[in-house]
Order: sequence, then C-alpha cells, then structure tokens
Amino acid sequence: MKSLLRRCCESKRECMTYVVVFFWIAMGIFASYYGTDFKDLAGYFISLTGFIGVYIFSETKRKSNDTSVFMKGPNSKREVLTYLMVVIWAIVGGWVIYNQGDLSGASAYFAALTPFVGSYIIGETFRPNGKSDESYDQINS
Repeated sequence: MKSLLRRCCESKRECMTYVVVFFWIAMGIFASYYGTDFKDLAGYFISLTGFIGVYIFSETKRKSNDTSVFMKGPNSKREVLTYLMVVIWAIVGGWVIYNQGDLSGASAYFAALTPFVGSYIIGETFRPNGKSDESYDQINS
C-alpha cells in the first residue's frame, strides 16, 4: 500500500486526478442510490473543475518542492487548500444528495467561490517559494 501511495503521489497532479476520479465514482454511486438527476450531478462536478484546473495549472507552472498531503513532511499551501476545498465540496454535495436538495444551487455556490480561491492559488504560484508577501514586494520593486 505504501509503495502504491508513493507511486501515485510522486506527481501531485496525478494524485489530485486520482482523488477526484475516486470522488466522481463514489458520488455517482451515492447519487444513483438516492435518485439524483445526473445532469445536476454533472453540473456539480463542473463546479469543482475550476479548483482542480487552477491547481493543476499552478503545479505545472511552478512545481512545489513540498511533499504531498498523503506523505510525511511539509505540504504546499496550494495543495492543502485545494484538498480542503475538495473535502468541503464532497461533504456539501453528499449532504445535498442525501437530503434530495438543490444540487444545481450547490453547483452555483461552489462555482462562485472558484475565482476567489483560484486567484489565491495562482498568486501563490507566481510568488517564489518561501517568500512572504513583504519580501516578494521588495524583490519586485
């Protein structure tokens, strides 16, 4: 198991993709059980795409030297924030599906948050590793 985890987490982009596909399958089964409209579920997954797309772009543009959240060691702020959003997204989606609520409304809710979180992740990408905002401003002045 440890070697599988190490192999999957060598590339943070690959690891993120596996996690999202896992949630896609699990939530699809869960939603099917509760009779959710799959068009609404597809919209809900699209609301996650912005977060994941920005993270994958950021990790491609400037690879973090930190370990993955699944491995021991310091973690990248971008990665932690993205996984936190995925977990919150899954909890809210599961709750809405379980209560047969408005999944389209929940999709809009997360889609509206995407530009805010995405711009933070992009900002972290273009700031040198380990530099505070103050030292970054001094470097670029």
